[in-house]
This record gives sequence, structure tokens and C-alpha cells, in this order.
Amino acid sequence: MSVVFIGCEADSSADESASSHHSTGEATAVVSSAMTVDEAIKIVSGDGPPMRGIQALIALAEADEPNVKARLWLGRFGIQSGQLDKARMRFISVLDLEPNHIEATWDLAMLDMEMGNHQEAVTGFTNYTNLNPKEEKVHFFKASCLESMGNQVEALELYRTFLSLTTDSVLSGKVEGIINRLEVDISVVSDPNE
Repeated sequence: MSVVFIGCEADSSADESASSHHSTGEATAVVSSAMTVDEAIKIVSGDGPPMRGIQALIALAEADEPNVKARLWLGRFGIQSGQLDKARMRFISVLDLEPNHIEATWDLAMLDMEMGNHQEAVTGFTNYTNLNPKEEKVHFFKASCLESMGNQVEALELYRTFLSLTTDSVLSGKVEGIINRLEVDISVVSDPNE
């Protein structure tokens, strides 16, 4: 699903009390004061004018007692709308409030990988592993980042770890191919006379 927020306007008929206020900030506060994070997510996801839900999430995220779930979802919707830097800042703000927030840790690491911030992604995946040591796919993504950074030996070990944990036979075959390629590349670098 692709959601674009630029140029969207709040539905003025959606909340009569919001239309009686003079400033957009006041209207947003009134619209969002009775709305939960889950209701706002539903609106953004297609149950109404997306900006109405976004405004509610922003109000909840920036309240005196910030709603962590609202910040997390603003980050996720930021990714969908292509606002990657804003999304990244939202995930970081969640982790500032809750350093061990597992979803924000994962989302930030995946976003960093997608943005080509491989070192930050490796750090994020390491943090995620500390929070959820049984998750197998983290090894694959971390290995992919390390391989992109030219660290083939460590990437190889993580691909092997992933292979030992996964039950997905299709993915296993692909990872075996990656492992074979890396083993050849490493042996050629180790012994250039071959």
C-alpha cells in the first residue's frame, strides 16, 4: 500500500467541533483528543481521509506525555510516503523514550539498511538480537549489510548461523548459494596464486 500525505487536507465534515476552531493546531487537537492510535491508524490505512489520521497521530505523538505507539506508526507511514529521514527520526524518538522498544529497533535497522546506512543497520540488528535472540532473520539481514560493507568473513559466519536456524527450504537454497559464493571469494583473496 502506498500512501501520500503531501497536499491532503483534513475532512472538515468529519468533526463538527473541529470546524468551530480558528487555527489548524486547535482543530488537530480537537480531532485527535477523542481518537485512539488504533483509530488513527485505521483512518490512514483507508478508512477515511489520511491526513485526519496523521494529524491525530501527530497530536498524540507530540503530547506532553508522548504516545510511543503513535510515534512508531508515524515512522512507518513516513516510510510509505517516502519521507525516510522523517521516518528515521520518528523511530529514533521512540528509542529515546523506550531504548528497548523491539519494534522500533527492528524498523530502524531495516530502514537504515534500505537507506544504505549499513554500519547503523548492523548496530541496530545487533541491538535487536540482544532483545530477541531467537529471531533468525536478523542474522540474514545483518550478514547482508556486512557483505555490502566488504566484511565477507563475518557475513559468511552470520549466513551460516541463519542457515542453521531457518526452516524455510527455498530461502535455505538461496543462502547456500550465497555461502558458496563467499567461500570461493574468500579463498581467492586468501590464496591469490590459485
